[in-house]
Amino acid sequence: MDKQAKLLLTVIAVSVTLIAVKMYFPYITQGDLSLGPPTFGEYNALRQVADTDTKKERFMRLANRLPMVRVQGGQIDADVSGSVEIER
Repeated sequence: MDKQAKLLLTVIAVSVTLIAVKMYFPYITQGDLSLGPPTFGEYNALRQVADTDTKKERFMRLANRLPMVRVQGGQIDADVSGSVEIER
């Protein structure tokens, strides 16, 4: 087997491996090795931060880890009806 064929097969093997890793760890995207979606514990720890600049920066880091659904085109209609009762 010549060098070009070995190189091509290596590129294909690495690509397939990366696709498989992406399937098992979907939160690893675009070089962002985050820990997945934020937890309640992380938000509770955020409440303990006193410095406002640090708090804003940590909040933005947590907000960027939230999973998002993007809708492109079309129109979304939502009909909401009913009532809410709170008993004490």
